[in-house]
Amino acid sequence: MNRLLQFALLSLAASPMLAQAVAPSRAATDPSARLAYRSGEVIVKYRAGMKVQATDTLRASQGQRAEARYFDGRFERLKLTSVVDVPGALKMLATDPAVEYAEPNFLRRPMAAIPNDPLFSRQWGLRNTGQANFVDGGPAGTAGADMNLVNAWDSTGTGLADRTGRGNVTIAIIDDGFETSHPDLVGNMVSGYDFADNDSDPSPTSPEGSHGTAVAGAAAARGNNGIGIAGTAWNEKIMPLRFAYDVASELRALDFARINGARIVNASFGGPTYSRAERDAIAALNNDGILLVTSAGNQDSNIDISGASYPANYALPNVIAVAATNRQDGIASFSAYGSTTVPVAAPGLQIVTTTLGGGYTDGGINGTSFSSPYVAGVAALIRDYHPSATVSEVKARLIESGQAGLDPSNPANLRTAAGRIDADRALDLPPRPSLVIRPVQASSYTVAYDSGTVDVPVLVPATVEDGANGNGSLDPGETTSLRVTVENLWLAASNVRATLTASGAGVTVNSGTALLGTLGAGGTQAVDFQVQVPANVSGHQYLTFSLALSADGGYTATRRFIMEIGKLALGGAATAQSFAPSLYDEFHTWSFDVSSLRAGSNRLIVQSTGGTDVDIFVRYGEPAQYNIDLDADVPTTEGDPEPFYFVNVPEAQRGDAADNGDETISIEAPRLGTYYVTVVNFDRSPGASYTLRATVENTPPPLGSGGGGGGAVPPALLAMLLSAALLRRRKAVR
Repeated sequence: MNRLLQFALLSLAASPMLAQAVAPSRAATDPSARLAYRSGEVIVKYRAGMKVQATDTLRASQGQRAEARYFDGRFERLKLTSVVDVPGALKMLATDPAVEYAEPNFLRRPMAAIPNDPLFSRQWGLRNTGQANFVDGGPAGTAGADMNLVNAWDSTGTGLADRTGRGNVTIAIIDDGFETSHPDLVGNMVSGYDFADNDSDPSPTSPEGSHGTAVAGAAAARGNNGIGIAGTAWNEKIMPLRFAYDVASELRALDFARINGARIVNASFGGPTYSRAERDAIAALNNDGILLVTSAGNQDSNIDISGASYPANYALPNVIAVAATNRQDGIASFSAYGSTTVPVAAPGLQIVTTTLGGGYTDGGINGTSFSSPYVAGVAALIRDYHPSATVSEVKARLIESGQAGLDPSNPANLRTAAGRIDADRALDLPPRPSLVIRPVQASSYTVAYDSGTVDVPVLVPATVEDGANGNGSLDPGETTSLRVTVENLWLAASNVRATLTASGAGVTVNSGTALLGTLGAGGTQAVDFQVQVPANVSGHQYLTFSLALSADGGYTATRRFIMEIGKLALGGAATAQSFAPSLYDEFHTWSFDVSSLRAGSNRLIVQSTGGTDVDIFVRYGEPAQYNIDLDADVPTTEGDPEPFYFVNVPEAQRGDAADNGDETISIEAPRLGTYYVTVVNFDRSPGASYTLRATVENTPPPLGSGGGGGGAVPPALLAMLLSAALLRRRKAVR
């Protein structure tokens, strides 16, 4: 034993009173921490009403002084000189009858693992202390609005980083290229491949190819190495896979990841088109126990409804889509979301991470592209410290760690299934059920390709069976059967109960509490709720539905989803405020019914007018899908330079894209049934409004043409016409 440590132990044990006083602390029971105190100082507590005789003598003989006194003089911090050390002073003070006890001035430290990386203080997503915004005038952060990584890294609460990854899990990152020699990444890199250039070097080929390097740093940059930043998983492995941003090279990368031992795949990319090949390849990863973490998208839309962000929109058990949160724990203004399609959220605004040239995005970088690897890193820690965890358990731990149950009014908790994740909670959760609302197939449509047709599912929060006119909408004055499917991801749940409530427009749910019975891991159960919409509802409105779930053993969860009411009378007009006070109000969907058509030629005209720049989209049978990426500037197939992507499905038409709100769509020979109009706001002008109209213009059939669809000339009228014709002929002959 070290002689100094031995002397300190003997000195502190000399007085039973002292030993008793310090016994409850870790410093008294753990010899390795016994010397964790400030040298040259002791703390003294005096007995009530006692004089400080010995202390006065000590000061007089050795020049000691009281630095501070507290609690009416009962406590004192005594500053020592070089004549006596802390153990010697404690021994001397123990003989003073005025002293109740004396002890070292023990040091304290944050009970969380704080890495020594110099830029860590700017990584608010990992530890939010209320840091200032990187943009002048921008709001500061909210302390605690982070993923709670500093506690996750410290499993014992002693301030020691003992849970930062052991290198047992490989995260495959499919992206645009990687600086594999970056000082903060090189120690975690394993062999990858370039599927764009077909070689073994996945380095970027231009300075613009920095995205993959930034994604890799968010997931697994080396922490506590004295340089740069820390990733969420300091020591897990990164498999860099460069691809050509197409499905063919993506499939090769997914297969490489599968064959070479990746347990997590990060996909910080997406597109508006469904790919059967992409879906089937990701499903194959599930068979090998591989979780795919993907960005929800930057199109600022509810992809529960738009259904145009893949791979986020694939309803596969091994896909987890991630929305972006801001410094205040809300959904970032650019982020896609969807309370049934997007399970979780993570920081994605002003992210400090690695970039090319051995550098860092010190000013921050934005996007769900960086929320996704944050979650992928946490998923890797779960798989490392819970090695038997299945894909479903990893997904459930992330979901059950979320903040949705704490503040239902928070946009992140309303617009994702679980809200922002908590890494510490995800790692420490005991086994439990995990009940979520499962997206279901409401309908399908056909997309024509050169090679044939593909039946593409549309994912929405619930299947609506309309009791009044069967149009699939929530319409004023109707009672509707709303079917919701519940899925259990983890431990079996018994006696599952579900209660649905609605908020907004006076809508009521009349079904009470539904009993779903027992749901095993992976089990699903559909339940119908009767929803009544008041007849006097007008304009466009969002409805928030909350499904309160419970099961035996104390499990509870509330899952939410959003639906719209927007009834437009054919031949009439409706006016709505243009998306003003909310960041999450960029799209309004209306519906109208064509219940009859007159004989002759018919043309459906849908128009919008207004002072703000809106576009309109019309589709028969169900709302048009849309994908508007605020950070992109890629022309569409029509050469439109606007940052806009639109899924080219039958019956979906776009307005003429005027710079103002005056848009027109003309549809020849409309069908009987329901049409949907989606209004998209491009300039977010507060307080502006738009007006929407839908009319059918009719051109009667020519006389004698026979018409169609009830347009035949009646026999009596035909006789009159023939008689008049004969009379005119006789007059002409004369």
